[in-house]
Amino acid sequence: MKSVITIGTLLEKIESRLSRHPINKSSNTKVAVAALGVLGIRNFPRVPCTTQQMLGLMKGCDIVPPRQRASWAQRHRLGQIAAEADNGIYRPHHPFVALRIYGPLDLPALAKAWIRVQKRHPVLLCGFDMSDATWRLDAPAGVTDLVITDATPSGGADTARRLMEQLVDAPFDCTAGPLARLVVLRCPEQTLFALVLDHLVGDFWSLEVLMRDLTASYAEELGLETRPLPPVTFPFPDQVRDQNAYLDSPAGRQALKRLAETLKDVGPIPETRFAGFTGAGSASYDRTGLIRHTFGNELTQAVSTYSRASRMSPWTVIHAALHRSLYDLCEQSAIGTTLMTANRESRSVHQTVGFLAGKVVVATKRGRTTTTDFLQEFQRAVATALDYTAIPWPRLLAHMDPKAFGRHSRAPYISFNPQTTSMRRWLGTWQFTNCKTAPLHLTGSTPDAAIVMSLTELDKDIEVLLSHKLDWYPTRVIELLWQTVEQTLWEWVRKPGSR
Repeated sequence: MKSVITIGTLLEKIESRLSRHPINKSSNTKVAVAALGVLGIRNFPRVPCTTQQMLGLMKGCDIVPPRQRASWAQRHRLGQIAAEADNGIYRPHHPFVALRIYGPLDLPALAKAWIRVQKRHPVLLCGFDMSDATWRLDAPAGVTDLVITDATPSGGADTARRLMEQLVDAPFDCTAGPLARLVVLRCPEQTLFALVLDHLVGDFWSLEVLMRDLTASYAEELGLETRPLPPVTFPFPDQVRDQNAYLDSPAGRQALKRLAETLKDVGPIPETRFAGFTGAGSASYDRTGLIRHTFGNELTQAVSTYSRASRMSPWTVIHAALHRSLYDLCEQSAIGTTLMTANRESRSVHQTVGFLAGKVVVATKRGRTTTTDFLQEFQRAVATALDYTAIPWPRLLAHMDPKAFGRHSRAPYISFNPQTTSMRRWLGTWQFTNCKTAPLHLTGSTPDAAIVMSLTELDKDIEVLLSHKLDWYPTRVIELLWQTVEQTLWEWVRKPGSR
């Protein structure tokens, strides 16, 4: 099998490694052969040679990436999939982009562009060995064509939308791959479009990368001049390999212990039960509610101004208001919520397609403090949580609560998920050449948390989505929670430091 990872990237990595170790050419060859063996290169001539001679010989080698251990996030998800299968349950966990496309969409050109995208990001093609949680990088599936379906002539908009939801939610073959698909539903006056991933190989940032690559490749297939795509400098398998190595190291094990110590009061799954909790021992994934609100321009501007004066981000202030509101609504001495993180701070992974997103636990304690003191304490709690982003949440689960690893949570916890303007493009602003697009709102995957507060930054407003499991929290209770958060923010911005 020829180059699954690019020869150029491989040569650069090997040359970089060798340049840092000035040793004689015989040892040089041994180091190189060992490195290449790990990477799965076959037929490499084992003779003493200079670095340049060695690199020249490598150009004719076949590249066979070896299987490797899945990341802790992937292992956690694989465990959930296996548990679902054992119980006869299927719960899709698919990040996706869904659009309405108006205009002359060229499907043959789109199909060719999709093939190019799959070849550029081969992680989309590789499945997993469920028996030992290894990633089958050595056995990628073939690239796939578009999934094209025609809408029923007699069906209306709701029928087409339900059909799209079925196509988006359809299971992937997690063993053989591929783990991505591009769905097109042809309707009389529009085309419905969805790019779908399994979370095992992608997150919402990955969707942004893929849509950028897809629309650029589509334009090129139409014969238009386009800018070259930026290189993928740190592929996802490399990131997973480095992360696993760190977690296995003494430094990684010590960091895990320190993180667990900071969360001893709330645990890795910070269970929260506030006024209105039903007391149910579990919650059905089929019974969920969704509440939509907006801050409005006045509160959005007030929070922004208050945040600057407090030297905090607006998201931290809003998250802090959520914690303060929970203390108002319950009697717990400590509160923890999970904070969603993209884990893309390094530019080296900005072009990477993979499951890098995660969550950290922000833990606070009840105290009779002023607003200023509370916000400062909360800011320190967030900073502490973010200091440990190198420890994936599933690794923390396996350490502190092994029975929860690889399983859906049975504890009602709350998740906070802010999305800035730069993370909004997947909502529908991508354009295909000669076409117009609009968002297509589909029912997404049901989150693991009891409540997810998602915030989306708009031009002059903030949209709030509150997804919740009805078996634990009825709609009226979630409305009360939001009203309390909103009231807390108004009190803070009008009388800073008074509460």
